Amino acid sequence: MKVFRFRSLAMRIWMTFTAVILIIVCSLSMLYIFAYRRVEENNKIQDLKVAHEMIIKNENFDNPFNNFSRLKNLKGGDNFIVDFDTANRPLIIDINHREPPPDVHSPSFNTLGVKLWMSSFIKGGNMNEKLYREVYDNMEYFFIISTVNYDSSNKAYLVSYVPNIVDNTILYLVIAVGIIFIIIGFFTSIIVAGYIAKPLKKLEEYTMRIAHKDWKEPINLDREDEIGMLANSMNIMQKELKRADEEEKIFLQSISHDLKTPVMVIMSHADAIIDGVYIDSLEKTAGIIKDEAIRLQKKINQMLYLNTLDYVLENDTKNDYINLKDLVNNIISRFEIIKSDIEWDLSLDEVIIKGDRDKIEVSIENILDNALRYANEVIKVTLKKDGQYAYLDIYNDGPKIDEKHMKHIFNRMYKDKTGNFGLGLAITKKIVDFYNGEIKAVNRDKGVSFIIKYPLK
Repeated sequence: MKVFRFRSLAMRIWMTFTAVILIIVCSLSMLYIFAYRRVEENNKIQDLKVAHEMIIKNENFDNPFNNFSRLKNLKGGDNFIVDFDTANRPLIIDINHREPPPDVHSPSFNTLGVKLWMSSFIKGGNMNEKLYREVYDNMEYFFIISTVNYDSSNKAYLVSYVPNIVDNTILYLVIAVGIIFIIIGFFTSIIVAGYIAKPLKKLEEYTMRIAHKDWKEPINLDREDEIGMLANSMNIMQKELKRADEEEKIFLQSISHDLKTPVMVIMSHADAIIDGVYIDSLEKTAGIIKDEAIRLQKKINQMLYLNTLDYVLENDTKNDYINLKDLVNNIISRFEIIKSDIEWDLSLDEVIIKGDRDKIEVSIENILDNALRYANEVIKVTLKKDGQYAYLDIYNDGPKIDEKHMKHIFNRMYKDKTGNFGLGLAITKKIVDFYNGEIKAVNRDKGVSFIIKYPLK
């Protein structure tokens, strides 16, 4: 049911506040009924016993101070003597007022019915502080009956009683205070809801602006609470999304240009073959087309590989023990053929790691391919263990990386000064990060080192 669902934040706060107040009021009411009343009743009974015992102990039934109804717990209470005539009829003797025993048929004594009713519990014989808790005419009474010596040859009985008058003042006070707080809570909830809802409304509008890529102004909430922290986080998110949006546009522009160039070369040489106006031999022209097609295929494969890499890594559970030294040697043996004038300086220790061999191989190949592209004369590869990690240092003596671009080179949107964008470096970082490793680039006195740290498994 949606009857109690409110869209208004003020109504939700008020309903919550009201529910809490009602729970407190009900709890206090139940506590009053089942605990406070019970204690109050026990106190009345104890005070009644004490007063009854004092009258018996003093044996002065004519003492006017025997009337203990002035005590708080014994309010409305009284005591009297019950004697029996020759016909065994009860005679009620008011020991506090010392009036003659009233006629049982006289209506002048308004408590006579209650006293006669209590007298009916006297069954004869000795009674020693017999306690009763009975109801008469919708009123509960506590009364005690004891056998006493009075001005009679027959046995007499002292009866002390007190009506169990329930004082609901505290209960009414609790309910009244609860109602007042509920009323106050209504107006308080409106104020609190306005204090909360107003900035939330601004955050909602700001979110819609971000959804429509409106990066103009950040939101400014002068608050230091959780809402203020949320606003600051959204401002950070806005900056990151703005940066990602700008990088994506640059990436699309760059990749469209990079893909367009080999396509144009292929098309122009293909047209030359068709028209029979190629400058060089047919074989050389076909070779150029093939090289450009390979270059185009490589970039397309890198893009596809990068876009599916997250899924592949998360769903590929194949983990093998990999001899990293053998793997690096196999990769280098293939790269040596590509550029035979490069000197390879190798220092490789035996290192075993755990992972997917194909993914680890791709991550190393991309770094070596990058080093081969920029190296002038030397590529130096060092592999060693240190603690719980394997360190692979791939150095080339090519140009240094500008420090302002150093932290961006592993971003897939990064494009270096030669016009090449670093999809290979982005792929490597994603693989290394998946295996809880690290990768960084460091400028040396001459050249650049790429250092990969793999955890030993």
